[in-house]
Amino acid sequence: MRRYGKALMRGNSLLGLSLLVPCALADNSLGQRDNLSSDINDRQKAEMKIPAGFTEGATFNGLLRNYYFGRDNHNTPQGRDQREWVQGIYLSLRSGYTDTPIGMGVDVHGFYGLRLDGGGGSGGAGLLPLDSQGKPQDEFSAAGAALKFRAFDSLLMAGDQLVENPIAAGGVSRVFPQTLRGVTLRNYSITNLTLDAGWIDSNRLRNQSGHSHLFTSYGASNRAGVRADQESPHITWLGAVYSAPQSYSLTVYSGELEDIWRQDYVGLSWPLKISQNWNMTPFVHYYRTRDQGASQLGQIDNQTYSGGLLFAGHGHSLSFGVQKVDGDTPFDYIAQDDRSFLYLSNSQQYADFNAPTELSWKVQYAASLAFINAPNLQFSTSYSRGEADLTKANPNSAGYGYIYNADGKHAKHWERDIALRYAVAEGQAKGLNLTLRWASHRSGDGYTAPGNTRGNASADEYRVIVDYPFAIF
Repeated sequence: MRRYGKALMRGNSLLGLSLLVPCALADNSLGQRDNLSSDINDRQKAEMKIPAGFTEGATFNGLLRNYYFGRDNHNTPQGRDQREWVQGIYLSLRSGYTDTPIGMGVDVHGFYGLRLDGGGGSGGAGLLPLDSQGKPQDEFSAAGAALKFRAFDSLLMAGDQLVENPIAAGGVSRVFPQTLRGVTLRNYSITNLTLDAGWIDSNRLRNQSGHSHLFTSYGASNRAGVRADQESPHITWLGAVYSAPQSYSLTVYSGELEDIWRQDYVGLSWPLKISQNWNMTPFVHYYRTRDQGASQLGQIDNQTYSGGLLFAGHGHSLSFGVQKVDGDTPFDYIAQDDRSFLYLSNSQQYADFNAPTELSWKVQYAASLAFINAPNLQFSTSYSRGEADLTKANPNSAGYGYIYNADGKHAKHWERDIALRYAVAEGQAKGLNLTLRWASHRSGDGYTAPGNTRGNASADEYRVIVDYPFAIF
């Protein structure tokens, strides 16, 4: 299945070679998360140790991002390609905390995007908002803020913010990151344990200036490909992450997208040293999703399993992943919680391999090219293949009926992803980086349902991203 439209692991390493919690971020192996939206959970935990002082602990960072997105749709029902090119600037001001029993601070962000190209029916790449005729707008901008409070080994944030967890997260695979509006609370009282709770009532999508009600990536279409009135008033969650030093990491979450579903998640990874320079990390992810409340997307009883092995060392990593979806609906998630934060082993740049009953496998290789005297170059490639039975989808489902295909008994598809990144390591342009991405997706007979006008077809996708992060103070 394909969504609105990320590499192997979640954390600080650019190539994910030394991390502990693989989260299958399929096209993020070359650091698609920028310096403003990366490592959200680690950054928030670090704020607990910032010395008191509202201005003394403040930071003001920015990102210049030039982003080209082109998709060549070979046989999509829409009959058009998506191409957009945008120059954007993103600014983020984070204060310190007042020297009071309950420290108070504020985070403020804003962005501006200017269309350089994209129009004449080529819109819809997700970089820019579209007008009533489906044409990309010439420019768009937005700003947001969140109050933050710290006390009793806890951090509470209220307002427009970045969120990452297995139940709710914001997409960052376009020009600007998606933000969620609500209240989040984290507690760090117990060593190596993070307790997490949240309530979100709306989000600002990646190519949107204002906020929207919550809806899902796959359940927000009807047979005509038009989003139905199946929004949720809020999403809530409770979760915990325990990371034993140099040992296993266990993640447990449960949440509800009101009137749509309840979703439970368990994830486990365990890095094992197999030689002085090589580690092997087995990892598993499990989701259980059931309809809840008014069941606006119909009956849902979905279990999704994914896992694999990661071998890493000497600047190289090789991973193998297997994924299985059980149920007559796809594995779904809130829009636009894209691949940069998706906790599935086989989610890729174009496809998620999450159709009803789908079984898929993936192999991925990533490396620094220092071994050929190119230490500032990084390379990543992967291949995934899956097969689903679309005759098992319920044609009468309120949210997912469009997926049914009487000819989709053996619906097969594959995807190949290649990425190359160059980063300037020193001098005036230090931090500047260029990332090139190419994804090829091919589908067999029966993979695209007749009523599905959203894609799931054969396509080639190209992205050219130039980032320049900078610090004002």
